[in-house]
Formats: sequence, C-alpha cells, structure tokens
Amino acid sequence: MWVESIAVALGAIGGLEAFKYFFNRRANSRIAIAEAESKEFHTLQETNEWLQKQLQLKEERFAEQTQLVRKQNTEILELTRRIAEKDILHAQAVAELKIELAEVRCDDKPCPFREPPTSKTPPRGGLTKEEYHKKNDKKII
Repeated sequence: MWVESIAVALGAIGGLEAFKYFFNRRANSRIAIAEAESKEFHTLQETNEWLQKQLQLKEERFAEQTQLVRKQNTEILELTRRIAEKDILHAQAVAELKIELAEVRCDDKPCPFREPPTSKTPPRGGLTKEEYHKKNDKKII
C-alpha cells in the first residue's frame, strides 16, 4: 500500500515529468537565461549596427556640408578680393582726377574759369581759358 500511495502521489503531481522537472530545473533555468541573454545581445548588436549606419550617414552629410561651406568661403574671399581691387582702382582714379583738377584748376579769385566758382568769380566774357591765361601772363611780365 505504501508503494501504491507513492505512485498515486507521483501521478497526481505529474508523474515522470514532475521528476524530470525537479531534476532538470537548474539546467532549464540556465538555458532560459542563456537564451534571454542571446536575444538581448542580438538586439544590442542590431541597434549598434543601425547606430553605426546612422553615424556614417551623418558623417557623409557633414563632409558634404563642410565641402560646400569651404567652396562658398572660397567664392566669398575671391569676390572680396575682386571688390577690394576695384576699390583700389577706383581710389587711384579718384586720386588721379583730384591731382589733375589741382593742376588745371585756377585758384585766382577773379578768374572767370574758377572751379568751383565763388561770389567773386566774374562772367567769362567770351574768352576761352587759354586766351584769358595768355592775357594774364603778359600782364605779370
């Protein structure tokens, strides 16, 4: 009767399968942990690959943008250089015109050809500039 009660009790709790469960529970636990860690590692590996691809794409876009900025900076510097050259040429032309004006300008206050005219500048009176200066040069001598 004693053996029968043990057999009935074992049958009630699952029989041979219950015995296998209690005997292999540590091994099964390690297998489950290993499978979970394997899945977690696989997920981390996929995430790492995705992040590396994103980083590579960003680096490529950054390199393109850097190249574009360098090209634009080169163009800006070239345009600035051209503008500076034009400004220098313009300043030289203005200086030459000022020198020419200083050489040609009549500083005599009574001169009818004085530029800019003053309140003391008389009307020209039908004379050309050369005739006026020839007439005044003879008076001085």
